[in-house]
Amino acid sequence: MRSKYHQSGMTTLLITSMLLIVSLLFSLASYKNLFYQIKRTQNEVLARQAHWAAEGGLECGFSALHQKGNISDALPSFDNCKNKLSISKLTLNSENIIKSGDALSDNYLNKKIKISSGITGAIQSRSDLKLIGSYNISPDVEDKVGNKYKCIAIRFSKEIHVQGSVSVINPTGNVSYDGFLSGGECLNQYKTNTSISGSWDIDKSTSTDNPSGSGLFKLDLARDTSFDPFEPFFKDVVSNISEIKKDYNVISGSKSSNDEERCDYLISEEFKISDKVWVEGDCDLLDATKLNDMGESNINKPKILVIEDGIVATWGTTIFKGVLYHYINKSSNIYQGSELQNRWELMPSYNVNGGNNSVKINHVYNSVYINGGSFLPTGGMIFDTLNGHTTLTTGMTLTFTTDVNPNPIEKNFSWQEGSWNDL
Repeated sequence: MRSKYHQSGMTTLLITSMLLIVSLLFSLASYKNLFYQIKRTQNEVLARQAHWAAEGGLECGFSALHQKGNISDALPSFDNCKNKLSISKLTLNSENIIKSGDALSDNYLNKKIKISSGITGAIQSRSDLKLIGSYNISPDVEDKVGNKYKCIAIRFSKEIHVQGSVSVINPTGNVSYDGFLSGGECLNQYKTNTSISGSWDIDKSTSTDNPSGSGLFKLDLARDTSFDPFEPFFKDVVSNISEIKKDYNVISGSKSSNDEERCDYLISEEFKISDKVWVEGDCDLLDATKLNDMGESNINKPKILVIEDGIVATWGTTIFKGVLYHYINKSSNIYQGSELQNRWELMPSYNVNGGNNSVKINHVYNSVYINGGSFLPTGGMIFDTLNGHTTLTTGMTLTFTTDVNPNPIEKNFSWQEGSWNDL
């Protein structure tokens, strides 16, 4: 017969074993939950890593756009961004939405980029601008609102005086705004048409009729008192003008009417060599017909014509496929005393037809540029002639397009407000 002490020992061992088993089961359950928590934590870490890699992709792509200044040059840098951040996708679509992320984790971020040109306007003028005659302008585009566009026909800093009519049509060529779609229309408040007022022949000034969305002059005549086109256009500061000129064929201006000494002839000869010509001093283009004698290949190639520190006159009708930039340094002596009058009196266009011509009639008011005909630079006209006066007479149909500017247009890039959660 077993003693009760042997039986109690078995009971103790059994109870102890059961307790150990239960403890082991609890431990295993606890470890399973711990492993689950560790796995969740690791997944969360990987998810956050993928998120911030995608965020880094957006910023890297955005930085590339800023550095290159345009989309086509920036896109090759997107591959470098992907490699550095180990993401599989970084794209910019036609709606200017940049998408970044990793296909394996399916973690993508999207933001919309707002793209605008530094300075827009088919005509840009820091001088007072006078328009005599009938003007039909195909404008530049600054931005988009809904399915229509903010069109800019003329950007000016002081005054536009109209003696005649101004009609702004919908854009017909390529414009500064990258998101413009062919056939797009200007917003009504960005589309001046003075004929709607009941008269094709008005005598009005933006000094008394301030441009507004509902006024005679709409917001496509953009008053911008502080704009300075020099640095956005040349991508350098005025103090480096000597370095800027190294990229141009530089010649002296001419006031001669002799065939091979005329200013338009000298310019046309340089355009046969280079697409960028810089004229120093006064330039009388006369009827500008010599610019049509360059040959078809030179006529049609994009061009830039800069005329520096001189007065300009023309009375012919010529389409110039390029950009005209008229620049007078603010420290020039051109406005001092009788200097300006003396210069005009030496211009053949001032004396044509015995002095009975629109150039002589309109040379007053610090005039430094007078178009007595229809000289049409289809890439736009920039009058960087502070304190001067620019007069265009007889009217014109200006079909603006950026295609004839050999310099890529500098863009401003910013995130479109509301295209992401920034709380």
